[in-house]
Amino acid sequence: MIKKLLHFTMAVLFVGISLWACSENCGGEPEKGAIKQMTDQVAKDLVHQIRSPINKARAVKEREEDRLNDWEDTAEESSRID
Repeated sequence: MIKKLLHFTMAVLFVGISLWACSENCGGEPEKGAIKQMTDQVAKDLVHQIRSPINKARAVKEREEDRLNDWEDTAEESSRID
């Protein structure tokens, strides 16, 4: 009887420790390796280098459109006065 109780206790402990060990690694996100981190950084730098001139061009285009609209408004006002 004592031998069966000892075996049962050992089995319960083994199963409990096994479940506990598996639950530690399942939920977390694995760490990125050095190569993956460097690749991600290079990708971010390239995206920034590509987007920066595009954003600047858009800003210049918007300023030019605003300037042209101001000219048109001024031309309309001056034609009304004449």
